[in-house]
Amino acid sequence: MSKMSKILFPTDFSEPANNAFIYALNLAKATDAELFVLNCYEMVVLSTTSTGNPEMVQEMYQSIELNHFERFKEQVPLMRKTAEEHGLSDVKMTFLFEEGLLQGVIRKIIDEEGIDYIVMGTNGANSLEKKLLGSNTVNIMNKIDIPILSVPNEAKFSDSKIKTIGFATMLRESDKKGIYTIAKIAEKLGADFKCLHVLRDEKSDYDEILNAWVAEFAPLGVTFHTVLNRDLEQSVFFFIDEYGIDVMCIVKRQMNFFEKLFSSSLSKKLAYHSYVPVFVLREEKIN
Repeated sequence: MSKMSKILFPTDFSEPANNAFIYALNLAKATDAELFVLNCYEMVVLSTTSTGNPEMVQEMYQSIELNHFERFKEQVPLMRKTAEEHGLSDVKMTFLFEEGLLQGVIRKIIDEEGIDYIVMGTNGANSLEKKLLGSNTVNIMNKIDIPILSVPNEAKFSDSKIKTIGFATMLRESDKKGIYTIAKIAEKLGADFKCLHVLRDEKSDYDEILNAWVAEFAPLGVTFHTVLNRDLEQSVFFFIDEYGIDVMCIVKRQMNFFEKLFSSSLSKKLAYHSYVPVFVLREEKIN
């Protein structure tokens, strides 16, 4: 019997997090995974010199922790109700309440539980460059090497289904494991899986390379779409629009590209495309 996958979903119970929860549930369903719902809070530092009473400081700490925990207890049944409303009450969920810095707590749970994926909602930052990934999510992606699905608040789980998944590939061997991973998820979701490759100039051996990839992944229902365009950003946007991409997948080495998108002059397009969740996968090392 294969090991059950595990997904970590950090939440502060905000609107972006609640929105991302629907994606987390559906990913858990598609990957036969257990969903670990994490609520993490940071304890403020109180000085005894300001109160002159160490016992009072201790009581304040206990009060702060109790308030956080009471909110956590209130939200758990609401999240179970959300799962039931979306026909996903059969997804196994474990709720975790932790004190500490988010990144450190996430690392600890990954190590303790053997987490396979993370799903995160963006933090609702107003600046365009953080609309897609969110500053918290970017920080986690830079430090943690397991796949992360980043869900912007503008993303809405349409008709309770992801219909089309896109994957930006440079046709490198290190992309293949990610494509196999997403192909399995797409199959479980009943979604089309389309890979985009952008050629910036003509290459003599390109057809041979592409044909080999098409032959390898055709049995999994993966289709490949190529464009010759020196404007990589424009090509990705056209791809998302033309094929109605619901989730866009990239490998981690392309993170700088996607962050760069949100500091470019294409503000109107960027604002429009900020509804697309991004699944960031670790780049596999090839010996």
